[in-house]
Amino acid sequence: MQQLDWKFGPHSVRYEAPDIVLATFVGPIDLDEIKRAVDVYGEIAQQYGPYYLIADIGQSQLGAEPRRYLSENAKADWFKGSVYVGADVVQQTFGKVIALGMLFTGKSRFETTFVKDHEEARAWVAQHRQKHKKKLG
Repeated sequence: MQQLDWKFGPHSVRYEAPDIVLATFVGPIDLDEIKRAVDVYGEIAQQYGPYYLIADIGQSQLGAEPRRYLSENAKADWFKGSVYVGADVVQQTFGKVIALGMLFTGKSRFETTFVKDHEEARAWVAQHRQKHKKKLG
């Protein structure tokens, strides 16, 4: 897989080595678009291993059917953690529900956080990496 950037509708996903995926969603996210996003997430995990997902969702809306598809088809073991940028209270609630749903795929721990901007998101990833590095020795 050579492609490192994907675009579907107004939404985009970009892989940054070694382990960050930036997803930007703008406007309503329909079922076909969330299916494409989940396919891309899986392709990246298969090719490069688990990664940190930084998803900018502040200007997006995810309806019930796409939300259900995401929680039932995204696999927690694809991710080292998820950081949602710009989420309002409703999006934060649904983000937590989706993360909880993914826990049922078998991974015992799955970290999700919500931040205001990309700078905070990258700081969280750096801190999480450091914490994980200390655990490994």
